Amino acid sequence: MNESKRLNLLKIYLKLYGVEKIELTNETTESISGIAIYDESDPEERQEFIWHKTENEISSSELNILIEKIVEEKWHNGDKIIKDIAEMEFVEFDNETKNRMEFELFEINVKMVDNGEETDSYFVHY
Repeated sequence: MNESKRLNLLKIYLKLYGVEKIELTNETTESISGIAIYDESDPEERQEFIWHKTENEISSSELNILIEKIVEEKWHNGDKIIKDIAEMEFVEFDNETKNRMEFELFEINVKMVDNGEETDSYFVHY
């Protein structure tokens, strides 16, 4: 079975936070939930999450390219983007697409779950 666009984007996005692996616990048409694992050798380095996003709300793979470049070039410090995306160069897409992907990146909000309650969020900012 092919991995959903939603799960693929989530895996790439959580790399911004140093997540090594995701264990899915539930995937519905309306949300995806699981456990973000920061260190596979340390059972304390885990965080449950839920992302209220449908598969149809995932636009394209260009956002994956943007996030992968930010991670690869280390243009972030956890949730803080430290290089202006407008200044980044991409051969994969034009400036209009880059601006749209920047907007979509800052719109991502994955909720952390503690003791069954949605608490904090994974989101990025400047």
